[in-house]
Amino acid sequence: MSRFRLHLCFFLLFITLLPLLAQEEVFCPQIANYDMDVRLHPERKIIEGQEILTWTNPTNQATAELWFHLYWNAFQNNRSTYLWEEWWEGGNPTADFQEEDWGYCQIDSIKIIPADNFIAADLTNKIEFRHPDNPNPFDQTVFSVPLPRPLKAGETIKLAINFTAKIPRPISRTGAWKDYFFIAQWFPKIGVLEEDGWNCHQYHANSEYYADYGTYQVKITLPSSFIIGATGELKSSKDNGDGTSTHLFVQHSVHDFAWTASPHFLEFKEKYRHDTGKETVITLLLQPYHRHLKDRYLLAVKNALKYCSQWFGEYPYSTITCVDPAFNSKSGGMEYPTFFTAGAHFLDPPGSGDPEEVTIHEFGHGYFYGLVGSNEFENPWMDEGFTSFLDTQVYYAAYGPPYFTQRYFGVPVLFKKIAIPIEAQEISSHRLTAKMDLLQTYAWQFMNWESYGANSYSKGELMLRSLKRFMGEEKFWAMMKTYSTRHWFKHPQPQDFLNTVEEFGGKEAVNILHQLIYQEGFLDYAVAALVNHRLPSPQGKFDQQLQTLAEKEYTQTNYLVEVLVRRLGEIKAPVDILIEFQDGTTQREKWDGQALWRKFVYQRSVPAVKAIVDPDFTWVIDLNRRNNSVVNQPSPWGWLKLTSRWLFWLQNAFELWRFPGS
Repeated sequence: MSRFRLHLCFFLLFITLLPLLAQEEVFCPQIANYDMDVRLHPERKIIEGQEILTWTNPTNQATAELWFHLYWNAFQNNRSTYLWEEWWEGGNPTADFQEEDWGYCQIDSIKIIPADNFIAADLTNKIEFRHPDNPNPFDQTVFSVPLPRPLKAGETIKLAINFTAKIPRPISRTGAWKDYFFIAQWFPKIGVLEEDGWNCHQYHANSEYYADYGTYQVKITLPSSFIIGATGELKSSKDNGDGTSTHLFVQHSVHDFAWTASPHFLEFKEKYRHDTGKETVITLLLQPYHRHLKDRYLLAVKNALKYCSQWFGEYPYSTITCVDPAFNSKSGGMEYPTFFTAGAHFLDPPGSGDPEEVTIHEFGHGYFYGLVGSNEFENPWMDEGFTSFLDTQVYYAAYGPPYFTQRYFGVPVLFKKIAIPIEAQEISSHRLTAKMDLLQTYAWQFMNWESYGANSYSKGELMLRSLKRFMGEEKFWAMMKTYSTRHWFKHPQPQDFLNTVEEFGGKEAVNILHQLIYQEGFLDYAVAALVNHRLPSPQGKFDQQLQTLAEKEYTQTNYLVEVLVRRLGEIKAPVDILIEFQDGTTQREKWDGQALWRKFVYQRSVPAVKAIVDPDFTWVIDLNRRNNSVVNQPSPWGWLKLTSRWLFWLQNAFELWRFPGS
């Protein structure tokens, strides 16, 4: 099909959706569109739903089948791929489950709605569970249905799907806890058709999601006493006169829909005005016992809106909802389009980083995986690494460094003498797992959970912070904003990011990133030796001219200084070396870092006292900063500083241990 005809098909689809969008701007082709009418039965923990899926084939190839996710079937037995992988990693979240605690999503019927191009057809009996990632027969998180005929490129089909979803006890940031409901990944959801076929992975313990953009129109009926929040804008609420109410939420240009309900939420709304004059309505759904955190939550969302709009493009949606999850609900720290959960302790002192950091992080996912729709199954660093970088940058810009905080018997103790520098963020976890896996690894194929987390989150962030220092602030932020806005409502691959880096940082920057993403090993440069050789006095037979020269040289430069710098890791990058001499003078060198070692030799009248590789801390991803310098005249002040800090900690610990018995 020609590109013109494909665009025409999307245009006609937009026309049909315009009445639903109420004159709102549509940001992208609406490929997967859901019109749902669902009812929550809180006592039975059941959702009954009807779903009309309008789906357009976005590829240049016809497809003879449709593939779907049924994520909640990961919670129907302990042999699902998700729970098996949890058990293999040493977890067992369903160990004490009773029969009523399990969850599932069951297809009651799936039918083609007749249209000009398709006749009515019942596909229910043709459902086939698929296992694209492993041959686990117990896993039913992916299914397919065949079509009566192939759906052509650019062609649209409508399906009517009736389903029943049993809400599990909280697992993986979804489920029901008492009368608090957090409902995510809960409906039959179509996979992503790519040029080489369906991308529709099973649900794994270490993976998240991937879907096409579309319009969601969702009616939710539940008891009138419940306060509800969801993806998108609340268009209407109707009291049904039978103790229930029906709420309609609508959002275009998103790839998912989640919601929450509880009779205990405190609801607060504020407006944030962008520099352009556009307004975003912030909704905060707060637990009553966290009322004192209201202003901190709202300020964190505003700070995230401010800096993310500045660095990555102005937030395009009209709403954002922040949910403070119920205690023990296991639903904290999760992101969905225009909607996320944060999380807090009852005692979270200002300066500790909580709840601000998790709020900023989960809001940030609205950009990296929300707007920039990377594949979280296959490229987890492209959302978690980017968002970890984002939340660190926003937090330090808005609040400054957090203070070291330690909890004793659940009570936080804030050490205001110890501010955590940005350079210290994430390096510890990277050190532990740097040799385990490549950064570019499918989410469920890492050696273990620690490697998944350290690579996807920590290494991804460290790589971006290193790139920022290497490129310089101006070029880096221009590159990030271009990459972000260029790939809004698309599915970028790692190469798309590398292409944008090359535009602003050149081939050298791309070469370094390519190593960090695809190559085994780590980056580690070290000063291996700093040696001051005292030159011997001239001895032996010299003619008069050479005798004079030798004596002059000995008088003026009687030290031969050798500095040996080594590359201990496999990753190669250019580094600077700074040598300081006893008289206060310095010598700065540049090395391309390609060879295994480089020696620098000088003749000076005084010895060298210090040599530092990467003195500007460009490569924050360097595995071991302790070997980056050698000092020949060590200062006692470092030991005094460490000793005073240790005594400070010890004193506080003694005071705390004394407190219960005082």
